Amino acid sequence: MIINDFFKNITKYSDLGKEIYILPIYGCKFCGYEGMLHRHGYYSRNVITRYYIKRISILRVKCPSCGKTHAILPSFLIPYYQYSLEFIFECLYLSFVMKNSYSKIVNLFNKSNPKLSFCVSNIYSFKRIMRENKSIINSFFTNFDDFYHNMDNPSESSILEKIKSFPRDIFDFNTKYFEIMPSYFFSKS
Repeated sequence: MIINDFFKNITKYSDLGKEIYILPIYGCKFCGYEGMLHRHGYYSRNVITRYYIKRISILRVKCPSCGKTHAILPSFLIPYYQYSLEFIFECLYLSFVMKNSYSKIVNLFNKSNPKLSFCVSNIYSFKRIMRENKSIINSFFTNFDDFYHNMDNPSESSILEKIKSFPRDIFDFNTKYFEIMPSYFFSKS
């Protein structure tokens, strides 16, 4: 799987469907091939945000050298999650930084999106994965010493503040994390 920052607006991405123009993708992480990967079809998946649930098309590409296929995920998604990166981040931020109660968070999200069946167990799951990965996530920020000087504090709230202040005008957090780190952001242990 490859995370690409080509399109950040979920609604526009969804509306374009398979018509979305994606620049050619080069390089297979599996075998090291450096040439262009070839289009190899699409599959559909859900993306859940605070305000809506959308069905989107995901492009697959194939390496002509080893035959491995890769999904090209837009950077608003996290692999293997239906919830968008922004949704998960907001949930964690409300819990760890703002110290909102679980019921307040659940009510806020379910009120914003009546089709959503968000519950306390979702928050527990997100928080557990954050706790399990906090050292790895914090280590990502060592690559950006010019922006972050608080590397000795790997608390969840500190990490979320670092993500919130990540220089979006220069980098896309999810794409940069995928490029630098050995596993994708928020990977399940």
